[in-house]
Amino acid sequence: MKVTTLFSGGKDSGLTAILLEPFFDEIELVTFSFGHDSAWEVAARAARAIGHPHRVEILDREVLETGLEMLRRDGYPNNALNYVHMCAVEVLAESCEYVADGTRRDDRAPVMTASSIRSLEDRHRMHYLRPLAGWGWRAINEMASKYLEFEVLPSDRYPASDFEVGLRYALAERYGQSEVDRIFPANHTHSRVVRRKLF
Repeated sequence: MKVTTLFSGGKDSGLTAILLEPFFDEIELVTFSFGHDSAWEVAARAARAIGHPHRVEILDREVLETGLEMLRRDGYPNNALNYVHMCAVEVLAESCEYVADGTRRDDRAPVMTASSIRSLEDRHRMHYLRPLAGWGWRAINEMASKYLEFEVLPSDRYPASDFEVGLRYALAERYGQSEVDRIFPANHTHSRVVRRKLF
């Protein structure tokens, strides 16, 4: 069996891939990009470190435009992050039987509701997996530390390649850093996988 996992290059999606290994013959890591920055290269390096094949998917321009519009209208990022995440999962659900991501129990965004997951699975006849959904970030940090060496950096240094980083890039490029500072929380961090620990 093959599972396709949304992959940012951070510890959560890295741990997700490792937790799925006993159950699947093939684990494919997919990073989504808006196509106007090189943040995906961080995820590509992390995928090599973990040891699974990796590819990049470019989201439709309409997804970026709608995401930016939601950010500026709302003044906070949650709805835009949920929207972009849902669009990415829908892309994979069209062709993959098993789709996973590294969303946690305590994530505010991105996260899918139970009804949206049922709709996704029914419409595409696929399975959506959230291996980290039962755990909070402290437990996940400890578990990830056992198998991965990772570093935690301020989000404004674009350490990973998730939807937030992509939206930050695009927002800063088009409207300036002050708009990023207005919408996204200060002192936010992302993790970046450096290597997989060998036993």
